[in-house]
Order: sequence, then structure tokens, then C-alpha cells
Amino acid sequence: MALMLTALIIMPSAFLYFAVKMGLTPLNAVCLALLTSTAFSTGCWTIVNGSDGRAKVFKTFEAEYQKQLVLVEEQLKAQKHDGKEIQEALEVLRDKFQVIAEVSKPLVPSAMLFCWHLVTLIIIYYVAVWVAPLIGKKVDSLPSFKDWRFDWNLIWLFITGWVLFFLVGGINDLPVAETIRTVGANCFMMSSVLYSIAGFSILFFLFDKYKVGTFNRVVLSLIALLLSQFIVWLGIIDVWAEIRKRLATQEVSDDSEDR
Repeated sequence: MALMLTALIIMPSAFLYFAVKMGLTPLNAVCLALLTSTAFSTGCWTIVNGSDGRAKVFKTFEAEYQKQLVLVEEQLKAQKHDGKEIQEALEVLRDKFQVIAEVSKPLVPSAMLFCWHLVTLIIIYYVAVWVAPLIGKKVDSLPSFKDWRFDWNLIWLFITGWVLFFLVGGINDLPVAETIRTVGANCFMMSSVLYSIAGFSILFFLFDKYKVGTFNRVVLSLIALLLSQFIVWLGIIDVWAEIRKRLATQEVSDDSEDR
């Protein structure tokens, strides 16, 4: 219990403190603390649950899923569906579970820990900004969400994840292929989530720039969720394209010409 408390709260706070002391910008300090906290927490989880901890988690999920299948089967029988149709429907559901399980296995528990740290570190940082003046200190505030932009070095995490998972991890003859795929999947997942956040940040910048109404913002945001890969690449492209800076420069130039 003490180990997991350290992994979930104490060490992430310490990582964030040292990242700020290094002189990083607020957002990059949170990003560095997020990545190191996820790695540390995943290591602690592995120590607590053992090397077969991931398999135990999926056995629990599978047992619960089988219970749900039994309930589905009973409901279908109550509705007097054909026995063959019921079996075909259950087979489809089992196949879907296997697909989800194969995709999810490398991301347990790191994906859940990553999401936990993403939320808690942002909260911790906002609390630190609020508390700091009370003890005679000063902590720079996080920028407005529409201005969120991560350090360009994050691209190396994305490239590393892509290479390890899709290229090196695909060489089945390697004795550590599964480990390589797991590391690659996690690097790819974490960097993709961060670039998604950056992509949505650009989207909100455009909402403000073009004064998009609340209803249209909601609709466009839902569409963007469906186009998740586009949002990820929008965040990646902005590393070099600097979309917000270019639009702001263009706006200043247009104002000058009008005068």
C-alpha cells in the first residue's frame, strides 16, 4: 500500500518539483513529470504484482466478460431467438474481446497509470500555483489550454514507439520481441495522447480566433474525436509549422495593411 501511494502521489510530486527546478516551462515540467511518473509507477506495479500481473488482470477481465456473455445469452433466449443465431452472436462478441485483449495487453497497467498521472499532476500544479504565494514563493501558471505546445523533443518518443512496435517488434525471431513490442506500444501510446492534447489545443485556438459558438464547438470537438489520427498529426505538424504563431503573424500583417 505504501509503495503504491508513493508511486501514485509522492514520487510524481517530487518529479514535478525537480522538473520545475530545472527551469523547464510549466507545461514541459508537467510533461516530463508525467512520463517519469508513469515509468516509475509501472515499475512499482510490476514489483507488487509480479511478472505475471498483466496475465492476472486479463484473467479477471475475461472471467467478468464471460459472465456478461452468459447474461446476453439468457436475454437472447428469453426473446426466443434461434439457437444458431445466439451462438453466432456470442462468437462475434468473443472474437471482439480477443481483439481488444491483444491490443490492450501491452498497455496494462501503464495506460491507466498514465491517465491517472496526467490528471493528478495538472491538479497538483494548479494547487502549487495557488499555494506558493501563501508561503512567499512564486510558481508560474500553466498557459491557457489554447496555447498548449509540448517540447519538440517529444517527437523522439513517438518515433521510438513507432519503430519498436511496428518494425523491430514485428521480428518474431528476436528472443525479446514481446518486451520490445510492449515498450514500443507504451511509448507510442503516451506520445500519441500528448500530441492529441496538442492537436485539440490548436483546435481551441482556432475556435477562439474565428469566434466559433458553443454548439459548433461541441459538434466539431466530437467530430475531432472520431478523427483522432488527424488530431495527433495536427499536434505533430505544429512542432515545425507553428500554426498558431503563423496565424497570429498573419493577423498582425493584415491589420498593418488595413491601416
